[in-house]
Amino acid sequence: MPITIAATVRSPNIAALARARGWNGYGQIICTINPGVDVATLSISGIPHDCLTLLNHGGRIGGVLNGGTAIYTRTRIRIDNTGGTIFGGGGFGGGGGSYLIQNPNSSSYRASGNGGSGGNGAGFSSSGVVTMSNAQSGSSGSSQQLSGPSTGSLGTSYGGRGGYGGSIGQAGTIGFDGSASGNYTLIQVYQPSQGQPAGLYVDGASLVTWIVEGTRLGNAAN
Repeated sequence: MPITIAATVRSPNIAALARARGWNGYGQIICTINPGVDVATLSISGIPHDCLTLLNHGGRIGGVLNGGTAIYTRTRIRIDNTGGTIFGGGGFGGGGGSYLIQNPNSSSYRASGNGGSGGNGAGFSSSGVVTMSNAQSGSSGSSQQLSGPSTGSLGTSYGGRGGYGGSIGQAGTIGFDGSASGNYTLIQVYQPSQGQPAGLYVDGASLVTWIVEGTRLGNAAN
């Protein structure tokens, strides 16, 4: 039973598309994704083992931004990814670090700028019309100046910028360090957090026979 995905779509139901064309529930399905077509998240269900061959000839099958999975299957399938791209969503960037500082003249006064949040990873939009979102930089950290008794210029604590979101199939980067300046006593350094890993280009890798691997970006899980 040949079926074709000819237009950009989110989460198509291949079994339902095949039944609409008269599929009997156990015969072969050959699903072709046309060149230039984007498929945001493909979950295989309702199809017996060894019945589906997926031909991705120049399209993109991808996860949503911030680590989304491209293909999920618990059914044995075959994939020919000639000229196509299959990718997990880019990972979210890590949060920025900060310094906790204290007025050198009085322990009652402390300051800590907050680290910025990480940037979004690249991937397809998570809802609505399917669009590609590029990776983003993290936000700037905040700053806080010490107050209280002073014998000079008091210090300021600065939160570090959040890390960059990952490109498709790439992890987000670690956030940037915080810092401090001026006259202060250092109490504690809060380290930036690591970026999140890229999403899975396939969840159920042990069930997939690759006729042609093509371009696969991100991670895989059995």
